[in-house]
Amino acid sequence: MDKILVLDTHIKCLNTWSKFLQPSKYEAFVYKYPTATVTWLSNQCDKLNKSQNTYEWLWSHPEEGGDSTPVACLIQQDRAKLTTIRESIGYVEED
Repeated sequence: MDKILVLDTHIKCLNTWSKFLQPSKYEAFVYKYPTATVTWLSNQCDKLNKSQNTYEWLWSHPEEGGDSTPVACLIQQDRAKLTTIRESIGYVEED
């Protein structure tokens, strides 16, 4: 069973969708925004991370290269689960 749900959604629906993550079977929701810019994604992430401390919000944009997603997106994950995973693998956040 896939643990990541990929959604085509509108920014106005984001708060509604985001409430379904914790009681769901999914480990992450990925919200696709094909026309989003890096700046828009970064700003949205900052706002969401400040307003929702249960979740961690990340973003990815194809212009960033490397392991970036092929479509611009916001990614929502359970903050406690993500912290546990990071600690178990010795992840250190880069500045």
